[in-house]
Amino acid sequence: MPAPPPQPLSASKAPVARVPRWFWAGLVLLHLLALGYQLGQRHYLFPDSDRYLTEAANIGRAGEFYAWPLSGPRSVQEYTIRPPGYPLFLLLTGGTLALPLGTLLLQNLLSLLNLGLMAQLLRRFQPSARVWGAVLALIALYPAQLIYANVLMSELLLQTCVVGLLCVGTAFLAHHRRRDALLLSLVASAAMLIKPVFYPFAAVVLAVSMWAAWQRRCWQLALFGTVPLLVALLYQGWNYQRTGYFHFSSIAEINLLRYNVRGVLRKTQGTEAAEHFVAATVRAGEQQPSFAAQQRYITAQCAQVLQQHPMAYAALHLQGMANFFLDPGRFDLVHFLGLPESSEGGLLNRFNAHGYRAIWEYLQTAPIALLLTLALVALGNVVRTLAFALFLFDSKAPAALRVVAGGLVLYVAALTGPLGAARFAVPVAPLLLLGVPFALARLRRFRARRT
Repeated sequence: MPAPPPQPLSASKAPVARVPRWFWAGLVLLHLLALGYQLGQRHYLFPDSDRYLTEAANIGRAGEFYAWPLSGPRSVQEYTIRPPGYPLFLLLTGGTLALPLGTLLLQNLLSLLNLGLMAQLLRRFQPSARVWGAVLALIALYPAQLIYANVLMSELLLQTCVVGLLCVGTAFLAHHRRRDALLLSLVASAAMLIKPVFYPFAAVVLAVSMWAAWQRRCWQLALFGTVPLLVALLYQGWNYQRTGYFHFSSIAEINLLRYNVRGVLRKTQGTEAAEHFVAATVRAGEQQPSFAAQQRYITAQCAQVLQQHPMAYAALHLQGMANFFLDPGRFDLVHFLGLPESSEGGLLNRFNAHGYRAIWEYLQTAPIALLLTLALVALGNVVRTLAFALFLFDSKAPAALRVVAGGLVLYVAALTGPLGAARFAVPVAPLLLLGVPFALARLRRFRARRT
């Protein structure tokens, strides 16, 4: 007897079933296990946590938005290396305490909120129990979600903004309502004050708002779209008052020199030449008469290198984007679990220095349990990424949802570039789950045709 034709997968106008209770129970259990482990081991700090905590403490004690200890000589770059969003969050939630329980609890609640909102979006597509099971399994196979909910890093707070941008942006693109335009601008402004990666997103919001204003002949939509740009200009003006340099964050020049240019020179001239260039550029920059002159000098030197090796940089950028989606997060697991780190540094650092040979050498020496875990996580990343790609090109999914979800994911991946790693994908990770019901539906249709 021939198999019945598969039902089309699309957003239904009929009442949709609730998210299964066992799905909610699974989400809560995963977070309780991770939080319980963290409270027992107390590995709250990652290598980048110190500046967030120091700035939070400086704000509380002296009202100084400065990421190094106030005693001793000042380094101008430390005034703007971290935007104020997450340090303020730490200060308000008790993140500077010896036991930052309030911060960890709130971050776990934000993680549950973000995943819960994605579950509510998935309800529109009438998912079966198999789909809910697959979604929960993919969440369990993405330990970075639970790790960053339980360490003092800004990824979960930014993830909340990204999920907010998805929900509000989809509504705005579909209906062009003034309320949604204002909310979109406010959430985008909050995102850029948490992580500099969303600073250029102000231009995206402005362009989309102007397009919608022209479509609706409503000038207020364009006016609301200027809010993130105004916030960025005001913040840069404040930075100019403090540093003498009109800029958003000093992390831009740091990443440009120490990751982008260093990576290009490693590929084209070797590790020794790359390290020599970085050291010489830093020394020459320190001789400049002002911080503004220093930053401009570093930017100019880096631009010359990238102009000389455009193809090498393009390859490095694409490699970083691939790592963004596929990296299983060895760094995250090692630090969260308190495992000893190799004297040669992290796998990504060794990969950047020695290429794929470094990965093979690591596989020969790493603990078997860690390797199996990383293999499972990598498999989950591949499945999630392929499913999301199918979702983006599936006409049965709402166009506005596909455009906003795809735009946000590709925006963060492209802006991250050569830095691509599991940590930087955390803010957009929940969005990749949207592809699960569509991938399974295609698999069912494929099997139906085969029978």
